[in-house]
Order: sequence, then structure tokens, then C-alpha cells
Amino acid sequence: MSRKYNVLWIDDQHESLDAVHKTATDFDIKLWPYKSMNGGCGELEANLSKYDAVLLDAKFFENETDVQGTEDTRWVHQTKDRIRDLDNTLAYFVLTGQAKTYASPEFNNAFPHVFNKGVDKDEDALFNMLVDACENRELTKLKHKYNECFEVFDLGTIELKYQPLLIDILSSLENQDFRKKNFSVMRDLFEASLLGLIGIGCIPAVFLNQYGLPNHEWCAIYMEERDTRLPDASIHKIQHQVPKANRAMVRKLKESLSEHQHLGDNEILKYEYLSNSNLMLEYLIWIANLHKTYYP
Repeated sequence: MSRKYNVLWIDDQHESLDAVHKTATDFDIKLWPYKSMNGGCGELEANLSKYDAVLLDAKFFENETDVQGTEDTRWVHQTKDRIRDLDNTLAYFVLTGQAKTYASPEFNNAFPHVFNKGVDKDEDALFNMLVDACENRELTKLKHKYNECFEVFDLGTIELKYQPLLIDILSSLENQDFRKKNFSVMRDLFEASLLGLIGIGCIPAVFLNQYGLPNHEWCAIYMEERDTRLPDASIHKIQHQVPKANRAMVRKLKESLSEHQHLGDNEILKYEYLSNSNLMLEYLIWIANLHKTYYP
């Protein structure tokens, strides 16, 4: 995973603002640009855990297909509300070419951090504040502390929509929350990894059931480098070697993440959680390497 910070940027003129992109790069920030409220907020809603902060113009479109002349300041206010509804820890800033125009008490009350485009001093101050906001966000700290584990999402081995599951696991680990309910999150991420391995062509798609979910036992046998016999008499076997320790890792996760289902959600399983969560992290790093090595 890159050490760069991911900042969602909504500005209807972003395509002509190469200098802003360059300044962001100098501060180790990757800007992900959109022209409109619905374009940017739709992306944020779909992939919230990807982003570390948000940068806004003071006036932009409602939709990506809107035409010049339909920009309006009301969309920046609605965008702010949507950001806060999604995650009130996500910092947002305004960079505009008309900062003096929007220097009203009402606007500055809603947006305390407003900066002028094209003014070096303002832009430097903005990006310093962006870096500070990103660095001090708990979610971003997790992503950087465990950056190797997030590579499965950068590569597309596991779909990005499942990244919040990993964040939940890491948060529980950091907060020493060893309740049984957190095993369900690990099981969901394990299942997402099997879907991902099917998606990249590692595990056969015939291992999916009628509901589009993977048969965990068939997948485990297959990843153990054994013949996997299906009810239709077909036999499937992985075409490359799987280290013995990794075969055992898959089996351990498959069995351990299901065996405590009879317990109440608040039962404390300290050592079981420590064992399985750390094994899950090792597993995620391995399947990312598997993807790069055999299914690039």
C-alpha cells in the first residue's frame, strides 16, 4: 500500500488545475477528483474507508454531466452534510478561486478552513493542514501501521467494499476487544477473500453455490493442494505449489472462524481472537503475493 494519503476532491474545474495536483504530490497526497456533489459523494459512500480527507471547491455541479453555468454554492453545503452523516471524523477543507466572495460569517461558520487557489501561501497552509488531518485520523493510522495487509485491496484481490471488515478486525485488535461477535467479521472477510480468489482465477468459479457464495470446504481443500471432488464427479486441483504452512493456515482459519458460533456474542475469547486475527493478517499478505506471482 502506498504511503500517500487519499483525498477526495470535488471541483468542477479540476481538469485545468494541474498545479494543484502537483502541489498535492509534493505533500505525498493523491487527489481523486470529481466535478459534482453526486459524483464525489457517491464515490465516498461506496468506498468510504479509502479516503483520509475531503477537499472542496466553494461552487460546483450537482451531477457529473451538468453543464457550465449550473454550478451553485448550495451543493457544497449539501456535500458537507453528507460527509458528516457518513463519518464525522473525516476532515474537509475548501480551496476556491473566490475565497473573498465566500467570506461571509455563515459560510465561514460552516467551513472554517477556506483557502485561495493560486496563492502559494494559502495552498501550502492548506496542504499542511490536510497532511496533519490525515496523519492524526485513527483510521489512517491503522492503514499505515498495517499497510502490507491492505495490499489485497490495492491489487483488487479482494473488492474494496470489504475493506471495512479488515478495519473492524484491526480496531478490535488495537482496542483489545476480544468478544466472540468479532469472529463473525473475520469469517466474513475470509469469505470475501475466497470470492476474490475465484475472481482472479485462482479458485474455480464452480465452487460457488446457487446464491453466488463460495463453498468454504471445497475452497479449503483446493488451497491445501489436494484433489477437490465435486458432486458432479469433476476433480479440481490447484496448478501451483502451496507451502505447507500456508495450507495449514487456510485450514485453521476455515475451522476456527466457525467453531464458536454456539457462544454468545459477548463471550470473551482473548487468545483465540489474538491467534486468528494475526493469522488472518498473515493470510492477507500471502494471498496478495499469490495474486502478484501467479495471477498478475
